[in-house]
Amino acid sequence: MTLDRCRICGGAEAGAVASIPGCQYVKCALCGVERPAKYPGPDEIARFYESGYMSERENNPSIHVHFSLEYRQAYFAEKDLTFSDLGIAHAALRKRRVLDVGCANGQFLEYLKKHGIEAEGIDVSKEMVNEAKRNGHDCRVVELKDVEGEYGLVTLWDVIEHMTDPRTALEKARSLLAPGGELLIQTPCTGMISELFGDRWLYYMPVEHIHLFSQESLFRLLSETGFAPVKWVRFGSCNPKGSIPDLNKRVMDTIAKRLGIGDTIALRARRLAD
Repeated sequence: MTLDRCRICGGAEAGAVASIPGCQYVKCALCGVERPAKYPGPDEIARFYESGYMSERENNPSIHVHFSLEYRQAYFAEKDLTFSDLGIAHAALRKRRVLDVGCANGQFLEYLKKHGIEAEGIDVSKEMVNEAKRNGHDCRVVELKDVEGEYGLVTLWDVIEHMTDPRTALEKARSLLAPGGELLIQTPCTGMISELFGDRWLYYMPVEHIHLFSQESLFRLLSETGFAPVKWVRFGSCNPKGSIPDLNKRVMDTIAKRLGIGDTIALRARRLAD
């Protein structure tokens, strides 16, 4: 097995955790982050995101429904619940300059606008940004490293797992935040559920998902890049709607959330003082 060094910690030792067609995922022995044994190259990543990434998923719900119009209200309800779980008041955000990193087709920007909050969005996908602009959102095609300015809130919803260099991205996010500014992250979370599902865990997605964090490894990276977690919640049991009876899904999702073992984590972190 060809093994690249971990881009989170530089570790050279890792153990296999999942075999997906065309990709072997491994867990770094040093930092605990899971990632492909062989990282995808820049050209491979670029081809992936510029080859109908959004439209293919809208036309094939079995792959992903995240960007569909039908999912919009469910998405808003999910964000209402996450904001409540994280203790975030919408009114407080109206006074902050907000940057949504990886804004995709603008669903989170639309969610904020529904609550009277203006925000900016960035994404590397022209397809995504063009769709967001058509929906009236303030967004642009630019990489996080090239953004300038000062913000009160930076958000990364289901984004950090896509990044080739999460450490540098978090350092950049911190540099954009005003003193006392906050970071919101949502990302898949490895642990009991991913271990039990193994190769069938939904978030082993080659090219797309490059770094998959455990709660411990994510908190460690946040601390090392100048953040302190304020509040977090874990939810999800790796049972998409329709895959099992609705009652069973509600039970499994509730158990995962109450026990704090859900395979998605959403967290609120504060920028530490220099």
